[in-house]
Amino acid sequence: MFAASPRLRVVPSYVVHSVWCLVAETGNEDLFRLARRRVVLRRLDPRTKLALGLMAIGAVFVAKEPTTLIGVCVILLITLLLLGLEKTWLRSSRVFWPMLGVVFAIALLSFDLWVALTLSIRLLALLSVSLVFFRTVNPVEMGDALRKMGVPYELTFILTTAMRYVPLIGQKTLHIIDAQRSRGIDLRPKIRNVKNYVALLMPLLVHSFLLSDELAMAMESRGFGRKDRSSRRDYHLAVWEYGLMATGLILLAAFAWWERG
Repeated sequence: MFAASPRLRVVPSYVVHSVWCLVAETGNEDLFRLARRRVVLRRLDPRTKLALGLMAIGAVFVAKEPTTLIGVCVILLITLLLLGLEKTWLRSSRVFWPMLGVVFAIALLSFDLWVALTLSIRLLALLSVSLVFFRTVNPVEMGDALRKMGVPYELTFILTTAMRYVPLIGQKTLHIIDAQRSRGIDLRPKIRNVKNYVALLMPLLVHSFLLSDELAMAMESRGFGRKDRSSRRDYHLAVWEYGLMATGLILLAAFAWWERG
């Protein structure tokens, strides 16, 4: 009925498939942000991302002084800006700050101001590293890469399932909160609203049980536990990725030596 535009005819099918995959993974609001991240990180093997993430966590634990930890946080902030994750970090900070406040208060009462600052900034850096890692690593690719490293399939399945379902449970929690607020149930974080959280926990438990039941049926129908499973994609570490990991390890060792001295 309608004539297709000449520009639409020349769009490769894999581009359309990639766009739909992006929409399925993140939703429309995060489509272009994820596309930008993939442009930056598309050539990295998941094992390289895992190694770099572990090195970043190691750098956070090696740092002893609050001033050094602030420098680490600045580097993480620049990384967030380069990957287009600044808005995601700001949304997640609504959960970060109460947690950081509790840690700071407990450390201040138990130790002193210097220790409280160190623990709070270290926790902020760890949360930021975790955010960058889990927002830039595809669970399926990570599972396949871990299996290639010799990790048992059952363990990789637990990891990838957690990476998939924890954000899903978070989305369902937000949907339940919106639905209950539309019914006049106040679920704001106040002491007087504690009794109202039953209206949040019960639907969330029911949704969790339904999800686990559907997952168990899918696992059984697809032959979970079968030996000699194959992967959709074969991963190979490039020479430059070995160099990148070696450079990161050298920098981490130099940073640890500098902190010790």
